Amino acid sequence: MFQRLDPARFFGEVGGEPVALFRLHHANGMEVAVCNLGAKVLQIGVPDRDGVLGDVTLGYDSLASLQAGAPSMGAFIGRYAGRIAQARYTLDGTTYPLDANAGPHAIHGGPNGSRHRVFSAHQDAPDELTLRLRFEPSTDGHPGILDLTLTYRLTEGHTLVVEHEAVAVCHASPASPASFTPHIFFNLDGSGDTLVDGHELQVFADRLLAADADNVATGERIPLDGHALDLRQPHRLGDLPDLDHAYELVATTDGPSLRRVALARSQASGRTMEVWTTEPVMQVYSAGALGTGATPDIGKQGVVHRPRAGLCLEPQQYPNAMHCPSFPLKRVGLGQPYRARTEYRFSASD
Repeated sequence: MFQRLDPARFFGEVGGEPVALFRLHHANGMEVAVCNLGAKVLQIGVPDRDGVLGDVTLGYDSLASLQAGAPSMGAFIGRYAGRIAQARYTLDGTTYPLDANAGPHAIHGGPNGSRHRVFSAHQDAPDELTLRLRFEPSTDGHPGILDLTLTYRLTEGHTLVVEHEAVAVCHASPASPASFTPHIFFNLDGSGDTLVDGHELQVFADRLLAADADNVATGERIPLDGHALDLRQPHRLGDLPDLDHAYELVATTDGPSLRRVALARSQASGRTMEVWTTEPVMQVYSAGALGTGATPDIGKQGVVHRPRAGLCLEPQQYPNAMHCPSFPLKRVGLGQPYRARTEYRFSASD
């Protein structure tokens, strides 16, 4: 049974900023709950093949459990998604040291990235939420000051639309590298205590991006023909190793237009999720490290999160691009905003 999260359990402050839970709902019955700490999507309610509403995301049911849990769970990641080698890079002759938070590397914006910060939030309609956050060099080490506007919106067809715009606000600052992504943990069975091994996954990609032993992108592109991780045809996740790989998505001839890049389906519930995006790369993560810490990771309704209990499909820019000359590097400067749109479209069938 679908149990809505209680907003009263999320009221509080973090770093002196007010935290709350916001609920979105659409006339078609779809529901989404978002906490403005990390802009985290903690609940998505969509029907199964029998029309029964179920929660297809992992998450937490209070502010305290959210703070104690996995920091990326449901978060909107920035200012730069993925790992940056050795937590530093050089652009235009200037070196920018970052705070390492993944061994010697920086991951997902570092320890002061957006997943750890409180967004300002405004909800003027029941099916839409707007969140804003400022990124400054003094906070995360990257050059430039960026203002991020993030919108979550529900539309017809049981679709969650995620749109962002990042703009530079300082004339004297250099253009900033940027890569943002939703880091929602999906489980289409509608229960956090099952694994996603029974899900089928298809990814419409051109190539796989190679990574080293620390899973840092090297700049090499690997052809998918004959590769064990070629997901251009549907594969059952239980037949695959743990996934934490970046796929270079099939491009369009007319620039960064919205196109379908992935399809996931649960035979158990009949639910299907399509991922559409304008972004060039997608990280596919089957949560093999989830719940492997020293203390249990307790989710909604007391569920103990386990490895492979969720699937993350994270459209973004090229990982570690500042160290990989073969990769395009997205930079945000005055008059050069960074806009992107990702849609998670849900349906159900027999």
